[in-house]
Amino acid sequence: MLGAAAGVAVFLWVYGTAPLHVSWDNWILGGYDELDVQQHYAGWLLFRNSHWTFPLGVADTLAAPDGTAVSYTDSLPWVSIFLKLLRGFLPATFQWFGLYVLGCFALQGAAGGLLCARGLTGRVQAAVTGLLGGALFACLPTLWERAFRHTALASQWLFLFALYVYLESREALRRTGRAPKRRWWLVILAFAAVGIHPYFLPPVMICALLWSVDRVRLKGGMPGAVLDFLAALAAALVGGVVCGAIGTESSLSRDGYGEFSMNLNALFNPSSRGGYTWSRLLPVLTQQPGQYDGFNYLGLGVLVLLALALLVSAAAVFRRPQSVRAWWGRNWTVAVACGLLTVFAVSNHVYWGNTGFTLPLPAWLLNLCGIFRASGRMFYLPAACLVVWGVYTLRRACGRLPYPAVCASVLLALLLIVQVWDLSAVAAEKRNYFTDCMAHPVENVASHPMTAGIGAGRTALLAAGDVREDRLRLLAILAGREGLTTNLDIAVSGSHEAAAQSRADTAAGLLRGEYDPSAVYVTTDESVWNQWQRIYAEDPAPTFFVADSCYFMLCLQP
Repeated sequence: MLGAAAGVAVFLWVYGTAPLHVSWDNWILGGYDELDVQQHYAGWLLFRNSHWTFPLGVADTLAAPDGTAVSYTDSLPWVSIFLKLLRGFLPATFQWFGLYVLGCFALQGAAGGLLCARGLTGRVQAAVTGLLGGALFACLPTLWERAFRHTALASQWLFLFALYVYLESREALRRTGRAPKRRWWLVILAFAAVGIHPYFLPPVMICALLWSVDRVRLKGGMPGAVLDFLAALAAALVGGVVCGAIGTESSLSRDGYGEFSMNLNALFNPSSRGGYTWSRLLPVLTQQPGQYDGFNYLGLGVLVLLALALLVSAAAVFRRPQSVRAWWGRNWTVAVACGLLTVFAVSNHVYWGNTGFTLPLPAWLLNLCGIFRASGRMFYLPAACLVVWGVYTLRRACGRLPYPAVCASVLLALLLIVQVWDLSAVAAEKRNYFTDCMAHPVENVASHPMTAGIGAGRTALLAAGDVREDRLRLLAILAGREGLTTNLDIAVSGSHEAAAQSRADTAAGLLRGEYDPSAVYVTTDESVWNQWQRIYAEDPAPTFFVADSCYFMLCLQP
């Protein structure tokens, strides 16, 4: 609870209360660091208006006529499905991203507090360590960098709780010789992960795999270990089918593995999308263009923590070699898993800054890796393991000092202060973003006076041909706000030939003089719009207007 409270405090420090106003979506309409948040919001709005179907996470109002799964608009299927159940009670404008991110900070703090306080028997020391550890994990830059930019990727508590369950289950097995019931939380977390963001499924499943391997190593119960892992895998598959993340697209793989990888300097490179001041001390380093998505800066406080832990561990190699060998005997499986995840995160584009090389890989392997082409995100779990290792190492080192509990708590508090100071500039920048948005409302096609109310008595917003990329998501938001079905396609994966054909057919039909009076037609090509006006010059029903470089045609009396 103290860790969760620390997470809430960090959220309020960084963002304030502005994003918690559910009826205020101005900050989304303007984009946040990039335009992806508009896609996430549009997916929710259109899914909210869709019919219930199976899989539960499919929106038939988006990419019509076939529809698409909101998993591929990154609109957090489980959250969207739950809130769709309540749509009759929700206000007309309802953005839940602020509340969800607040929950992510609270859960991250709770998981971080549990991880840092593991093994402590003193109630006061455990409470203090939980509070400080929760705050430290809530101050990880990877959480801040993803929050609101890719809201689903702020759900890093998923693999933190999975790591905690694995470590606690392993310790209980070593102590009692029996597999504890808490291991079944790994099944629940696997089910949750696939319906929140598929990129969190691998780290959660790796924790499940580590538990099964260690169960065999420590107890020798192969059938039970296999059953535990298969149960987690089955939960993930069932969850994926139910929410539509699995089985609703022609291909889960995308081109570009290696482009969005992790640079070798990422741990101490405070460079990300948006140009924020991630460190008050460390300079921004060069990296490959797409490696902004491999952002894994740890923060100065965590870097100091790891440096101290390395010094302590190096000394232990000479002073207590048996203890070091015992540590490796317990944790080599974790080290191997983290090493493999790191290799995948770096990818075959191995670069330090702008200096590096590319390893050729066979097409089948690139296609397989393309399922998780933004590979830099796979370092999140190794980074968490590094933080946990650093805290445990210094905690053990303080055990040889007078008043060890006090020393450990003071040291952790000092490292947290360094972390907070290092990130204080970016916290102010992010808070100011929301303050500025409240002071300066954004006007675009989704909030333009000309488009307000265009859904009254109408059924669809149909794009005629291709739409400009910088207007695509806004038009989808407009359709969702107005309760209209649309043939716009904003999904990040899969193939939607039917939607593309619908846009082509719509364009061709309008040029032949055919239109549906209950539809709103839009194009971002002014010359096409001019053609419409010439074709329908003698028809009194259609009217035409322009809003934010989007050109509309609709009937005043549908």
